[in-house]
Amino acid sequence: MNSAARSELNSIISELNSIIAELDSISSGVRNDFQNIGNNRCADSIDSVANKYRYVRKKLKNMDTETVTEWFANQFT
Repeated sequence: MNSAARSELNSIISELNSIIAELDSISSGVRNDFQNIGNNRCADSIDSVANKYRYVRKKLKNMDTETVTEWFANQFT
């Protein structure tokens, strides 16, 4: 993977980190600032979405970029 592609991947991961942090903050606020209006259920739903972003982030961090590059290159030969 060239440096531009690596930089783009790192940018995506950084953006995912920001989204996850914001969702965690929202979940915490809903859980703590509201009572008896389904706040825990709502916060749990937000946590579920944040966990899906964590899963994507983990997959991107663990991606074998050398294999992807070889596979991609072979698509055009």
